[in-house]
Amino acid sequence: MASKKQKSETKNTVDTTNIEPGMEVEATRADLGEEDVSKPKVTEVVEDQQGNVDKLVVQKGIIFRKTLEIPVGRIASINQEGSVDKSVPGKVIVDVSKKEAEALTSIGTEALESEQQNDLLDKVEQEVPTTEGLRELEASKQNIQEDQISVQSAYDDTTIPPNEKPQYMGEDEEPQEAPDKKPNVILKILGPGFLGGMAGNDASAVATYAIDGATTGYGHLWLLLLSTPLYQAVQYACAKIGLITQKGLADILREHYSRRVALPASLVLIIANVALIAADLVAIGSGLELITGISWVWFVIPIGIILWYLTVYRNFETIKKIFIVMSLAFVAYIITAIFSHPNWGEILINTFVPHVDFSFISISSAVALLGATISPYNMFWQVQGEKEEQRAGSTKQKMRGAALDIAIGVISGNLIAYFIIISTASTLFVHHQSITTAIDAARSLEPLLGPIAKYLFAFGLIGAGLVAIPVLLASTSYAVAGTFGWPAGLSKKPWQNEGFYLILTGALVVSIAIALIHLDPIKLIFWANVLSGVLAPILVIYIIVIGNSRKIMQKHRLGFITNIGLVTTALVMIAAAILLFYGLAKGQAG
Repeated sequence: MASKKQKSETKNTVDTTNIEPGMEVEATRADLGEEDVSKPKVTEVVEDQQGNVDKLVVQKGIIFRKTLEIPVGRIASINQEGSVDKSVPGKVIVDVSKKEAEALTSIGTEALESEQQNDLLDKVEQEVPTTEGLRELEASKQNIQEDQISVQSAYDDTTIPPNEKPQYMGEDEEPQEAPDKKPNVILKILGPGFLGGMAGNDASAVATYAIDGATTGYGHLWLLLLSTPLYQAVQYACAKIGLITQKGLADILREHYSRRVALPASLVLIIANVALIAADLVAIGSGLELITGISWVWFVIPIGIILWYLTVYRNFETIKKIFIVMSLAFVAYIITAIFSHPNWGEILINTFVPHVDFSFISISSAVALLGATISPYNMFWQVQGEKEEQRAGSTKQKMRGAALDIAIGVISGNLIAYFIIISTASTLFVHHQSITTAIDAARSLEPLLGPIAKYLFAFGLIGAGLVAIPVLLASTSYAVAGTFGWPAGLSKKPWQNEGFYLILTGALVVSIAIALIHLDPIKLIFWANVLSGVLAPILVIYIIVIGNSRKIMQKHRLGFITNIGLVTTALVMIAAAILLFYGLAKGQAG
């Protein structure tokens, strides 16, 4: 963007005779998508009756198109130096504030006022950012980090000397505490760690846990217990990387290891996420099939279109809260597990004593369970989320808050998974019943709920899927946009971050196509999580390298305990993947 110090008083003295269509447009204090894959450009120069320039018609976006009519009085300066290849004849700098840019709609044509309404709040926001101003600066990578602090956590004993600044802090920036807007202690603690842990129980993950309990009984409860501290270590490492570097995972890989290194990591996430999105679309359709009796296939496209519209053009936060409440229906599994009278002695033994079964069914279920728990998209989500989260206090306090936030999310999410496995193991596995449809999975709730079990299961399945898909789409877009250096964020309009939203749209279209191949719904859900389990250790290795890089983290590198957790995670998941491929090579999958 252009300098904020340009004054509007100079606008009327600018020579506008050299303005021509094709020139790029840049705002003085707002984001018009200048750094995006598509640039705002002058498409028409409108003159008055005297032949003087009256206004500019500016267009931004190719697919997500926005047209602005900018009065000549808003022109701050003109740079006639075109691009090297002469494809762009120059640049026009216009005076637009952040408040005005935020007020613009997502589509259509709008005209800016002839004279900008500069009030006291605008001037204060420019010089001393308000709470919302700080959040916007965070989202647009103009964030301010703290210095003169120490970093210490439950995992790390690494400290930052008081006279050292974080790597990406400007020399003239002063440390500032994040604003505390959350109304109570609980809400202050909960953040991306809790959301990530709970969002991990998406529709496909719930189905995977149900399948695991139905096929292996209590045999993998010990693996779920083992995955809890490992998942905590992975998410904590991601949170620390996001907090210290203030960059997304793909941005770090691209800037420090080149795009060739960042691209494979993004491809891992894209493949895993597209499979999971397809699985969640099928899961939502299966839930609706339970309620209506209509085949799930007929719901996939309408659901995809509705979610795309909500994610791209509407504020999803209010709707997300509704869907989160819907997903809480899975708490019924905890109650069902108790009322189904399981063998608690056997459960405790299987929880704390490892039972290794080398059958293909057991190994594939183990990989799917690990993939549903330690998922690739949650790693990208945690780095990005901690970067954008505004925690109160010093960096030491922020890291402790992040560790607690993640612990609550990990334990809560895994506890629900634990009881889902107990519930299906106690009701389906003991009676030698398998899960081939959503109705089979719902049957595990019948001991408690009777005939309404399928409706409650459908209610939760739909809610969990609707919550997860936008998160999966966003994390996919974050990864790809970061790899290519494009601006990313759901806080911006589609025309401002067109590249980001095009990636999101493309991922959804591919996922819908996969969902409509008419694969078996339960098998698609299961194998999508198996794929996540195979790909996740690749990203864990990236996290280990980044977290221990002196160049990237400087004195803030990961501690010994965190590294032990990360290495153990990678080894366990790699070993499980090798056994899976060995079984496939031997033809055991058939």
